Amino acid sequence: MSTTISKSKNRTGNRASATDVEKQIRRGKALLRELRSTLEDLEDRRELVAAKKRNRGKPGTPLRELARELGL
Repeated sequence: MSTTISKSKNRTGNRASATDVEKQIRRGKALLRELRSTLEDLEDRRELVAAKKRNRGKPGTPLRELARELGL
């Protein structure tokens, strides 16, 4: 392949790649948002597991009493 052909491909490729880069950035940001959400869910789950372990064997609150406390 000659360098002339290679250079012309790069010029047209650069215009297209700028659009591709923007798309990749948008996809990357969306992926980061999804990962943050997933990490928050996992942290919540970790806290729930720890709370269950801490409270193992302790009596719970009856549903009717809880509903009364919440005004339901």
